[in-house]
Amino acid sequence: MARYTYGAGIGDFVVQPNDGVWGVSPYAVVTFWSAASGGAQYTDLQDAGAQPVTQVSADQYGALPIFFGPDGVTGMWADAGGASRAWMEAHSVVEGSVESDSSVRDWFNVLDYGAKGDGIADDTAAVQLAVNAASAAGGGTVYVPRGRYLLSSAITWASGVNALGAGDRASILQSTNQNNDCITGTDISGVTLQGLQLSGPGRGFGSGVRFTRFSAPSTANITLRDLLIQSFGGDGVFCHELAGSVLQRVRVRTCGGIGFHLRAPQDTVLGGASTTLIGCSAEGNVTAGFWLDGMSYTNLTGCAAQGSPSGYRLDTCTSVTLTSCGAEQCTTSLIVYGGKGTTVNGFVSEASDGTSVWVTNAATGVVLVGVAEVLPVAAATACLRTDTGTIVTVLGLTAVRANALSGTVNRLDAGDGALVVAGKTVVPSGGTAARMGTAVMAAGTVTVNTTAIAASSVVQLTIQTPGGTVGSPYVNARTAGTSFVIKSTSASDTSTVGWRILDPS
Repeated sequence: MARYTYGAGIGDFVVQPNDGVWGVSPYAVVTFWSAASGGAQYTDLQDAGAQPVTQVSADQYGALPIFFGPDGVTGMWADAGGASRAWMEAHSVVEGSVESDSSVRDWFNVLDYGAKGDGIADDTAAVQLAVNAASAAGGGTVYVPRGRYLLSSAITWASGVNALGAGDRASILQSTNQNNDCITGTDISGVTLQGLQLSGPGRGFGSGVRFTRFSAPSTANITLRDLLIQSFGGDGVFCHELAGSVLQRVRVRTCGGIGFHLRAPQDTVLGGASTTLIGCSAEGNVTAGFWLDGMSYTNLTGCAAQGSPSGYRLDTCTSVTLTSCGAEQCTTSLIVYGGKGTTVNGFVSEASDGTSVWVTNAATGVVLVGVAEVLPVAAATACLRTDTGTIVTVLGLTAVRANALSGTVNRLDAGDGALVVAGKTVVPSGGTAARMGTAVMAAGTVTVNTTAIAASSVVQLTIQTPGGTVGSPYVNARTAGTSFVIKSTSASDTSTVGWRILDPS
């Protein structure tokens, strides 16, 4: 009698949501029963290696591993210790011939199509057969068990076909041809790739994932999750006109091109929009970490770039947001090249050896909130550089290197406590921490009380209203955090003096 496959993150027990899919709690122990309450427990289970088990444990993300149910059982009630059980249906038959089962299968194990996964055999044809079979069946999941699968040419993917591995350290697709991509597809949609490692030969021009658009309006509804992509000569991920898609916990490292290259030339109405990158990282890629070209309505959250000439480049994008992202050891951590409506919330540039943030090519509507420069190297030239023709609003900038600001910059930051609005500067002039004001000298001297004064502060002085025998005012003494003293070269000077405190950035 046939056994049926279950699990692999279909999330049947309603405990908590993950990306809109209900799943079990991380590391939950799940048992299986014949009824919604009471009934008999199914203990005749097998894990993915066909070893007997009586229960299944979720991983750190709440996903269930692949496992086999009892003979002939096509559905079970799952119990994860909650108040109720949830119904769980099998994926497909896993015993019997491929041909006899094809009418009911939606789960396609590459081993059933001749793949070895031994790191010796060329598994290209077998993996492609599994993808083709899933496509011919109208869609399904290609399962890649633990192993290293050598690929001498690209695997051509199809719409509606998903791939699931045993984890990014367990299920490895290894490209051996330096000029071929690993996974490629044109005009595809509705694809999820999860739990895989894609490794390249370390040179050449091939990319890890390359999805392009030819006649479709966009490459839509793509999900890349829990992937490790490394050592390709080209880009780690290249997606053309990506729309309505999610990239989550994807790590791209040591590729010869760009880590994440999302390209959307302005030749379609729908392409290149509504995409989210969550917890992705790009490490040691030769050209850039993240390069978004023409994307719209796109968000990067909790992403990291390291060791590239540019960490993030937003090229002629519209309404792209970076939230809690950062770059380390990049020449330029963030480049906003044209476009409009870019928003950056909580960005850290660490160990930059050039410019931390560069806004150029007439980019408008750029808002930078909570940008912090940390430990720039000696060769670093600027924290924030804004070129002529740009319009930028800055709040809470922490700069180590000096800024180079042109164009229109509205700024409220820690520099000298000033608010700069469209070229006009307003600084605090009242209260105990005033940074500007006036003081009237008596007998050529006056003490100004303000906690804003520091030992390294620069104090600008001007005569506002002459009085007595006018001399030249100067700062005679200061007590950091308390006050400073203005004196005149004339002991009978009674002029009103204007003062302003500036602090080095």
